[in-house]
Amino acid sequence: MTDNHEQFAQRLDEHHQWPCPYTFKFIVPTGNLEKLTELFPDQKLSFRESKNGKFTSVTMESTMCSSKDVMAVYQKAAQVPGVMSL
Repeated sequence: MTDNHEQFAQRLDEHHQWPCPYTFKFIVPTGNLEKLTELFPDQKLSFRESKNGKFTSVTMESTMCSSKDVMAVYQKAAQVPGVMSL
């Protein structure tokens, strides 16, 4: 794990009592939206398309058991071309 990942995991652990609900937000090119939804088939996702339709914001709330679980979701989402994690 890089220093940035370690620092992020440490901050997550400082601010969360595991397990707890965690909200993920992604912005994905609308053409790649299906790729993102396929990665999380069992999750409830909400969508909001940008004004011009090029991008879609995706919100997912899930119960996470550790900072490692949170990091794994972000790494999984990073497989989608053009995805931005917020």
